[in-house]
Parts: sequence; structure tokens; C-alpha cells
Amino acid sequence: MSFQHKLEINSNVHWNQKINFYLTCLLSFLVPIHPKVLPIVIILLSINWIIFPANYKTSIRVLKDNLILSSTVILYLLYLLGMAYSTNFHFGGKVLETKLSLLLLPLIYSAYVPLTKEKLVFYLKYFVFGVVTYAVLCFSYATYAYFLPLEIDLGNGFSFNYGANYFYYSYLSLFFHPSYAAMYVVFALSLIVVGLKKDTIKFNFLVVILILVLSVFILLLSSKAGWICLALLSLYSFSLLIREKKAKLIVAIAIPLASVFYFFNVYYTPIVSQRIPKVETIKNAVTQKDQNNKTVTTSNDGNASRVFIWRASAEVFYENFLFGTGTGDSKDVLLKKYLEKEMNNEYQNQLNSHNQFLNTAVSLGIIGLIVLIFSFYIPFYQSVQQKDTVTTIFVLLIVINLLFESMYETQAGIVFYAFFNTILCSTFVKNK
Repeated sequence: MSFQHKLEINSNVHWNQKINFYLTCLLSFLVPIHPKVLPIVIILLSINWIIFPANYKTSIRVLKDNLILSSTVILYLLYLLGMAYSTNFHFGGKVLETKLSLLLLPLIYSAYVPLTKEKLVFYLKYFVFGVVTYAVLCFSYATYAYFLPLEIDLGNGFSFNYGANYFYYSYLSLFFHPSYAAMYVVFALSLIVVGLKKDTIKFNFLVVILILVLSVFILLLSSKAGWICLALLSLYSFSLLIREKKAKLIVAIAIPLASVFYFFNVYYTPIVSQRIPKVETIKNAVTQKDQNNKTVTTSNDGNASRVFIWRASAEVFYENFLFGTGTGDSKDVLLKKYLEKEMNNEYQNQLNSHNQFLNTAVSLGIIGLIVLIFSFYIPFYQSVQQKDTVTTIFVLLIVINLLFESMYETQAGIVFYAFFNTILCSTFVKNK
């Protein structure tokens, strides 16, 4: 090989990696802003990976050595195999399209492990910038709608101004379901907390304001999974402050947050009752009996409805234990079960399992469920072993959210998981 040829190869590698870096920064920034632009960036990343053939062998070699990345690829291949015993190819095709990031992103970034390891902090910072940008957009629109005010056409000549509700739940989150937005913000807060712990972020007044604003944003999004994750992150953060004997700072942060939460969620916002779990309704769903001992089979309450859905999904899983219903037929079989159990509200709204573990078990059976569980167990175990706090928090955050939502069934959930799982875990040492 001539010296000139070596120079050309090195130049091509340089530009290929440079393009990957800029596109990754863009993807990281856009993940928490709008889901519809993400496929475009992923396509560009794929093209950049494809046009440099040397990437192929590198990716295959890394995937063989990294069980975390290969487990997500295997999960996608199982969904692909699940088409073989499906009859609804239209729905199955949409499922495969939505989940394509599970295959593409590990393949792509396996070819750029040294670069990813070197630039990881940049990628995480761009994600935080994206989250802050989204929060500003949401608060700005809510303020505009509140003071304008905007009238919503309810049909039949009726209009309504939501007022303070523009700062609450789905009215506040412009482009995502509040559960996804809250998940993004909690992860961004986690990165800030870890950065402060490691002194990569300097503690100052601006950082305190940023933490308070993002925390308030989570509270107003009113995602129950978001509240749980924020509470756990707060306990972790307060434990760090207690170790450093900064109890006053805990009070300075906790009291304003509690006050804002009470003001908006209890006193000021009219639709708060829709988001606070009703114990009696949930109890009726669990026992399938109301206070008059009449049979209850369905519910308009989101929390009670989940109980019915989880029970129905578990039954479908039990009936199709080994291989599941198939990638394309999972929704049809689940809706049929709703009809059998007279779950009218759940059937009319075409609801999925609202739990990714159950959703995967329904589609792929026990085999798919085991692969899904191991795709979390392995990174959690390795991150704890290697004292990688960011990855540990990320895995716990994903698992908690998957218990309440089927987040792999949407672009907003699957890209967030596949992207950060890949860039965080591609730098792990070779598995033993």
C-alpha cells in the first residue's frame, strides 16, 4: 500500500468520524425536542456508516464482544422472526419500522467506539441543551396561551379557554406525551447531578435555577412515573448533600418545589382530580367489584384501566407462553381479549398493554421477555461494577417507565432508549 493511499484512507476515516460526531450531537439535541425529525438524522447516520465499508467488520466484531448492544439487536431480530407466525403484516410492518433503531443504532455506533468514548460528554451536554430548549418552548407557549387567551373549539358552537391548565399535563407538553417528556427531563437532571458530584459542572446560582425550573417542569407534566423518578433522584441528591453537610441547600430546593407542586397541582389547576389516583376506583379494578358488589369489567380512570389491561395482557401471555402471538397479531389478540372480558373502554381506545414487559411477552412470549430483561440486567450489573453512575441511573429510569408505559411502541420512546443505551454501553470493557 502506497503512502499516498494511506493518506487517502486516513482522510476518509477523519471525515467519516467527523460527520458521525456532528450528526450525533444533532440527534442528541433533537431527541427531547421533536420525534418526527429523528428518523431523518438516523438515516443520515446510516448513510455515513454504509459509505465506509471498513465500518462493517468493526461493527460485527464489537457486537460479538458487547452483550449489551447485541441483546438489543437480538430483540429486534426476534420481532422480525415474530412476523413468520403473524397474519397482520400491516401492523407488524409498522412495529418493525418503529423499532428499527434497536438494530441500526448499535450497528452504527459499534464502528465508532473510540470516538463515542472521547465525545460522550459532548453528546450528553447537547441532550441537556435540548431538554432546556423544550422546557422553554413549552413554558413560553403556555404563558402565551394563558395571557392571550386561546379559545379551544369543542364543537357544536361551544368554545373553552383552558386557562391555568395550559401549564399542566398534556396541555404543557407540546410534542410528546407527558410521560416521555418527564423521562427526558429526569435524565437531564440526573446528568446535572452527576456532573456536580464529579465537579465537571460548577455549582452556581444559574445551575440552582436550572434544577428548580426542570424539577417544576416534571411536577407540572404530571407523569406518575416522572414523579416517582424525580422523588428517587431527589433522595439520591439529598443523600449527597447530607454527606457534604449542606442541609440548608436541601431546604432551599425542597421547600420551593413543594410549594409550587401544591399551588399548581392542588390549589390552582382545575383538572388535577383527573391525575391523582383514586384509591376506591383502583380497588374496584383489582377486586372487579364495586361498593355495591356489582361486577366491574372496565373503567374510564387511567389507573384502574391499567389494572384491567395488565390482567388481560397476562392472560394472553399465559395462553401464548412460549413464542407469543407474533409481532403482527399482538394488538388484534389483545383487543379480542378485551371484548371477551367486556373491557369496553379499553377496546374502544385500542389500548396496548401499558407495560413494555407485558407488551413484549404478548408479542414474543417468554423468549422475548427473557431477552428484554437481560438487556437491562447486563448494563445495570456492568455499570454498577464499573461505578458508572450515569448508566445505572439511565437503566433504572427506563425500567421504571417501562412498568407504566409500552415505550418501545413509539418513536419517542424507542429512539431515546436505543440511542443512549448504545452510546453509554458501547464504551464498556469486553464482557467476561
